[in-house]
Amino acid sequence: MSKTIDIIVSGVLLLAGAGLLAVTFGESFDVRTFGGDVGPAFAPRLFLGAWIVLAVIAFAQALASETEKLGDIRRRQLFTVIVIVTATAVAMTKVGFVIATVPGLAAFCWAFGYRRLIPLITISILAPVFIWALFTFGFELLLPRSPWFYQI
Repeated sequence: MSKTIDIIVSGVLLLAGAGLLAVTFGESFDVRTFGGDVGPAFAPRLFLGAWIVLAVIAFAQALASETEKLGDIRRRQLFTVIVIVTATAVAMTKVGFVIATVPGLAAFCWAFGYRRLIPLITISILAPVFIWALFTFGFELLLPRSPWFYQI
């Protein structure tokens, strides 16, 4: 059963990534740029390229796996992670990326059993700030901002 689920999920992810990548070649992404800048399709194509590569790897591993047994699925942990990811995504639209991701990452790590408090707090604060800075200043792609910090 696990092999079948892995093949189905990785196959769906592969097809979704390929479909979304194909959409980026449509007319809505065909926008003129100024002075050699990359267009609005650059970042989605970059991320979808990585998505497709990872989906191909997962699909190949699923095909090559020998086990058919479902294994140890922790349904409570899976449900908790789904709730954390959904709550973090909704919170991003209300309070911004950094403020929503700090407790989201901490809760995610806690759900997976990482309970060393000082490293957990440090990682939960520094990782979202680093990712925000990378996207804002490195990639120049704005992540959802907090309504209280529009000057940043």
